[in-house]
Amino acid sequence: MNFITFSDSDTFNVAVNALALESAPEYEMDNENLSIFSTDIYAIVELLHNNSVEDFEVVRNDDEPRDDMDGDFDSGMASAGFGTDEDYGYFGGDE
Repeated sequence: MNFITFSDSDTFNVAVNALALESAPEYEMDNENLSIFSTDIYAIVELLHNNSVEDFEVVRNDDEPRDDMDGDFDSGMASAGFGTDEDYGYFGGDE
């Protein structure tokens, strides 16, 4: 399971309060180690960023697949270097 860890208890407490007020995905807390565990860690990270909580580290289990890609074919192909002419600054004309 992926988790987020905090270096200080104040930031951890702000994060926990932010998650309690939001429609957060299911998560577990480890108060002793200042950590938050979740199977949807990227949604938790987004929620924390939206609440101006920035000072934490995300620890990923590399055995778990990443689901942070949007799944959009065109953006995936552009990321792989197969974008449209416009992506590369060509807008037609002067041939």
